[in-house]
Formats: sequence, structure tokens, C-alpha cells
Amino acid sequence: MKTRFDFTHYSILALMTLTLVSLLLLLPRTANGHPRFFRVMLDPGHGGSDEGTVFHRGGIRIAEKTVTLQLVMEISKQLRTRGYFVYLTRRGDHEVSLPARTAMANRWGADAFISVHTNSTRNPASRDAEGVETFILNNATDASSKRLARLENSVLSQEPVDSSEQKDVALILKDLRLDANVSASKSLACSVQNHVVAATSAGIPPSFKRDRGVKQALFHVLLGADMPSILIEAGFLTNARDRSMLLNPKGRKVIARAVADALDRYRLDRDAGEKNHLQHAEFRSPTLSSRCKVN
Repeated sequence: MKTRFDFTHYSILALMTLTLVSLLLLLPRTANGHPRFFRVMLDPGHGGSDEGTVFHRGGIRIAEKTVTLQLVMEISKQLRTRGYFVYLTRRGDHEVSLPARTAMANRWGADAFISVHTNSTRNPASRDAEGVETFILNNATDASSKRLARLENSVLSQEPVDSSEQKDVALILKDLRLDANVSASKSLACSVQNHVVAATSAGIPPSFKRDRGVKQALFHVLLGADMPSILIEAGFLTNARDRSMLLNPKGRKVIARAVADALDRYRLDRDAGEKNHLQHAEFRSPTLSSRCKVN
């Protein structure tokens, strides 16, 4: 009995060891050959009493907070199947303050922070009011970006105000973080924008422009991130075509797969950049080529 127990015991240990080694071999590698764990913090915009933009027509009422959570759950599923480590800022309908969202990502040591939102317009009949746009943190450069930032940041009015000294220190630290991550954030934003636009434009006439570009705006939800961070407006709830895609599980899967593909591309570009940097060679990410202009 003792011999049989020992044989079974060691067989189980050997199987567990083999499984662990196999998993490590499947992990993406850094430029120096070490396995890399890649953590993605997904942030479903709004939640709780903060509903975000609301589409209300007749007996139909759709809140942004619901759509973003549904979409993020699908993105999470797609990423996990590819071996990503994924964490969500919320999994239910409850409020999470804007500073708390990036604070979670910082504590977890995320490699990327993606905040997911949906858009709206005051003029639903406008042909320009559809499509995808992705933002990185910076001062808003056009009127529409400023308006959108005000809407997304409106929840801040209910949060306590720090002292002037605390604000000064915080702003200095945030400037340093922004400078450190701006290039990587641009690369991530361009990759996500390119992939999601391509995936959601299939079968749509070219006259309907779905690519609203990569832009810069002062979104407070990105302000405290210590890692590359972006905010994607995945479509307009006020646009019938966008709304149909966002409310349909198949449509959300199309968007989610595109985001996962974009992260794969971003990682390949980043790892190639690190390898070239170690070899003292100049590297320019394809996602930052002329195909993606940051406005």
C-alpha cells in the first residue's frame, strides 16, 4: 500500500509540474526571453446613480452604464481565452469614483487600462454622429472633445475637493506619469481604434464614416493611471446602427474580438520595440505610422 501511495503521489506531482511548465512556455516572452504576464484593467464607464448618457425614445430606455458593463464582460471573456489576466473596476451596477478606478489598476500593477464608454449627440439625425473614437489623456484639442470630457467628468462635481497644496503635488505627479506613458498610450489607442473600426465597418457603405479618429482629451478617469491608458467610445446610443450593434450579443462579440486583436498587436509592437532598444536600433511602431493620426 505504501508503495502504491508513493507512486500515485509522485505521479500527481509530476503531472502538476508538467502542466505548470507547459503554461509558462505558452506565456508571451520579453525581449530577453523571460515570460511576461500581461494584466489588463477594464473599466465599464459609469454605474449606479451615474447612468452616463441615456437613450430614451417611446418606451425604450437604454443607459450607457448597462451597455458598457455588457461590452466589458465580453471583452474580458475574449481576453481571458487568450491568456490575459483581466480585472474589472466593477462587475455590477454600482458607483465607482473616477480616482478609484485608476487606483485599482495601479494597485494591481496593470499593464494597460481601458475605459469603455458609449457616445451620444444632440442631433441624432446627423450623419457624423456614428462610429468609434478613442482617446488618450491630454488637454482637449477641439470643441467636441471638450464637450465629451465635460460629460464624462460630470460625476466629479460630487466628489470632495482637496487642498490647493495637495492638488499641486497631484498635478505634478500626474504630469510625470503622463509624459512617461504618452507614447505607449498613443500606440495602444491607435491599435484599438484601427481594429475596432475595421471590425465594425464590414458591410457599411464608405459614405458613412465610422472612423472618428484617435483624439486627446482631459478625461479624469485616465488621470491617475501609472500605465498606458485609453478611453474608447465604442459607438453612439443615439445612432440606430451603433445602438443595434451594441445591444446585440453578436455585435458586442465583434467589438470585443477587435479589442483583443488590438491588444495582441500592441504587445507584439511593444516587444519588438524592446528588442530593438536592447540592440540599440531605432524602432517605430507600425500603429504609430501615418495610418493613425492623433488629433
